[in-house]
Amino acid sequence: MLLSELIQTVGQGPVAVRHHGAVDPDLDEVLLDDGVSSLGPGKIVLAVLPGQEQSLLESAKAHGCQAVVVSASAAVDDPADITVLETSLGWTQLFVLLRTMLLSSHDEASNDAGPGSVHGLADAVAIMVGGSVVLYDRAHRVIAYSVQGHEIDSVRRDTILGRRTPDQWIRRFTVDRTAYETYAKPGSVVRMADYADLHTRLRIAVHAGGETIGEISVAEGSEPFAAHAEGALQRAAELAVPVMLRHHRSQNVERIARESTVRALLSGSPLPAQRSHEVPFDSGSGIVPVGFALTVRDAHRIGAVEDVTGERFVHFLTLHMRSAEPTSLVAKIDDTYWALVPGESTSSEHLRSITHTALAQLSRMGVRAHAAIGTLSDSREELPFTSRVVLDLLDLGADSHGQVLMPETNWAQLVLAAAQRGIRESGALPDGPLTTIRDHDRKHETAFMETLTVFLEEFGSVSAAATRLYLHPNTLRHRMQRIREISGLDLSDSDQRLAVSLHLDAAAKHRRRCASGES
Repeated sequence: MLLSELIQTVGQGPVAVRHHGAVDPDLDEVLLDDGVSSLGPGKIVLAVLPGQEQSLLESAKAHGCQAVVVSASAAVDDPADITVLETSLGWTQLFVLLRTMLLSSHDEASNDAGPGSVHGLADAVAIMVGGSVVLYDRAHRVIAYSVQGHEIDSVRRDTILGRRTPDQWIRRFTVDRTAYETYAKPGSVVRMADYADLHTRLRIAVHAGGETIGEISVAEGSEPFAAHAEGALQRAAELAVPVMLRHHRSQNVERIARESTVRALLSGSPLPAQRSHEVPFDSGSGIVPVGFALTVRDAHRIGAVEDVTGERFVHFLTLHMRSAEPTSLVAKIDDTYWALVPGESTSSEHLRSITHTALAQLSRMGVRAHAAIGTLSDSREELPFTSRVVLDLLDLGADSHGQVLMPETNWAQLVLAAAQRGIRESGALPDGPLTTIRDHDRKHETAFMETLTVFLEEFGSVSAAATRLYLHPNTLRHRMQRIREISGLDLSDSDQRLAVSLHLDAAAKHRRRCASGES
């Protein structure tokens, strides 16, 4: 990073230029004037020893070092070919800030505690903007926070301790439509103020290549934000890209591994070689599959990007389902959110209670959702079949907002759903009596299909079916006789009666799907 770029990125506040040197050096390291570090080209040196500033300038010049930082109160002669910066920050703060920027610009690998890590980045942003900092990933989990000593409010404290924003504030921010505006406004700072029990926040999303990779939140301390704070946060978001991108990529690897594991278990495919978690079957435990169907109202307010919203819900459901069993696997597969919960240590009632709690909280967040709990699968071979039951239950409960559906309370509908699915998946059905009846209705403008449907729905009761159709019972009997003559359908045959009932029901559901735009 060029010295001029470093100065521009830092902005007003942390450092000021006292004297411009003859060249704009390319910097690669920050040094302390501790009598041990080797001076040389590409180094920016902090004059930490009081009264030794002038001798440092002379030594720096002799070793080809072209940038020195002195305290604002230091008196030195300005050399012609060295840039002299001054600062009022503490030397530790300044070192963290400059070191983080240089490491970030070079995109170097770093450990979790070093200045080039997400923790070092949080401290650097705190110095630049002037407040306590929390870095979030795009699922809105806390990945780092600053330790620069700024005063914090109870919400920031609880966020850091819980590694996420407290539930009541998630609901409040969602209703107020404030905090999550960052995802809809790339590059813009969102100011959150006027909350009686919350310090003012400045927030900005971090983007890389058009993709949201996280968010920075800075909370005001005991002193109000300076006039340059918003500009400093925008620069910080650009500075944060390489550091947060490294973190995002590592999280992506874990997410993809988890999704691959869950997808393989649900489909009965071989497990991937690289897994992010142990599978409960490996230890002899069975699995209970739980499925969630979610519909977000006003989705752009919660997260403009679909996959960002999806990852937030995966994180949300993970927190809930792991309260039932810490080794639960949660992933979004296609349009369904799945939780695979080890079943041996979790009672059915406990799991149902946790699922209800998650649905209730989602509802308060403006998300319509329902869930289905499958039966315990004792082996990997059983899981694809039990997960198919979960999908059928979710389909049956499409209008059951906030409900938890289970096989034992919906067994009749499940039997019909399986049969109807078989009918749909068989492709073109063989020509049978219904085709003949339908063609006759179309050609002669009769209503034999409607008559047959109502007759079966009334369990063969002539009087009840005639009442529904506003017909005389003898007229209905005549129609049923004509249906048998035209199509050969024999309703005294139990197999034919069951088959035609399933066929009619499947056809009705198919028409409803087509009318609603579903496939």
